Amino acid sequence: MDSAPRRRESRDLPPGFTDLMNDIIKYAASFIKGFDLKESEMREIVREFNKISDEVRKMQETTDKARTVGGTVLALGILATPLTGGLSLLAVAAAAGGGAVAVVGTNITKKIIENGSAKKVEDLGKQFMEKVKPLKEILEEIKTTCEKLEQKKTEVQAGNTLKDMEEFQRVLRRVAELGKRSGQVLDVAVMVMNIIGHLLRLFGIVFRVSATPEQDREFRESIIQSADQCQRVFDNFDNMKEELKVFRDTE
Repeated sequence: MDSAPRRRESRDLPPGFTDLMNDIIKYAASFIKGFDLKESEMREIVREFNKISDEVRKMQETTDKARTVGGTVLALGILATPLTGGLSLLAVAAAAGGGAVAVVGTNITKKIIENGSAKKVEDLGKQFMEKVKPLKEILEEIKTTCEKLEQKKTEVQAGNTLKDMEEFQRVLRRVAELGKRSGQVLDVAVMVMNIIGHLLRLFGIVFRVSATPEQDREFRESIIQSADQCQRVFDNFDNMKEELKVFRDTE
């Protein structure tokens, strides 16, 4: 872990408290530096992910419209059947339209694979997870250290002056806020890793001929969801960096 500026020692804080505060400052510096080093690459990954996601979303919308039209034609065919037996053929054709929509969905997945977008998504997902993991681990350290600091409040001796206690409580409030915030950002990071992990597992299914239309659709929706969550993680990490800067510079 990189070294970081130490806390000012002039404050008379409870025993063991200063060391834990120094640990938070150290982890904060590591997160800030780590994100700064990865920021441009993460931003590019998110940009490429969103670009592919937008393409998939547009193709998916076309498929959904085809499904809606097919369902409408089917309903009209069923209503018209009692009037004329000949129109029952329309109902049969409409019923077959459901299969046609499934074929359209499968063709979307096939197109994604053939134009290289699927492989690119796989690579982007792996790269993003590699960059998120070390930053996630730092957030875990920050959250754990904040929890240890909050536990210290039960160890404060009654002999401390009112001024010391006021300072201690002020710092504890800041620590509690940081612990809560780091936990929230950590949850988002864990979520995106789980979502991308699921997406990568789907690759083993859609590349097989046995993939069902439902699995094809799940694969496409997973691409969209992964892109959205990658953007969310990036935004949260960016905000977390700024919050850690403020905490580091004011404590």
